[in-house]
Amino acid sequence: MQKSQTNPPMTFILDGFLGNHSRWARLQRLIDSTIGPCCIWHYDTSGRTSLENVGAALRTEMEKCDAPINLVGYSMGGIVAREAARTTGRAINRAVFLHSPHNGSLLSYIFPRLAACREMRPGSDFLARLDAAAWNTPTLATWCAWDAVVVPGISARWLRASTTLQSHVPAHAWPVFSPAIHAAVVGFLGGNERG
Repeated sequence: MQKSQTNPPMTFILDGFLGNHSRWARLQRLIDSTIGPCCIWHYDTSGRTSLENVGAALRTEMEKCDAPINLVGYSMGGIVAREAARTTGRAINRAVFLHSPHNGSLLSYIFPRLAACREMRPGSDFLARLDAAAWNTPTLATWCAWDAVVVPGISARWLRASTTLQSHVPAHAWPVFSPAIHAAVVGFLGGNERG
């Protein structure tokens, strides 16, 4: 697959809760060499900052870009990406959510002082606002039934996704390292609906 010669999309990769942004360098290089420019968007993954505020900061970055936008969010990063997409006036070209807790995670109750974790509780007002927003973007979502971070794992299975892949490796971090998932992401961003 080669880069399009006309206005290739800009892809933003977002890590998850307590994530180390540099661990996405392999996927970044892969997207950059096949799809178009790609950046790992750095934000406070500690959970202290409200996802509403982080989403607003991402929206500002997206609105500076004059190319089509792809969003790749892992875990909490997928929720940040959805918030940015909800509040921007721009259409999103394609989105990928890797093990993101679309319906919340029971594990978030362990961290009651962290704003982002309160927003990721099942049934939170924040998640209700996300769910009420229209979504017309071609989307790939991955999930794992035995995820020990997104609890229950089926919370990452997003019904609005046009393509859903179930990971059978019982590890929340598997999308960070899996060559097969990375290949599916690149295939999907390149226009292969099946991923």
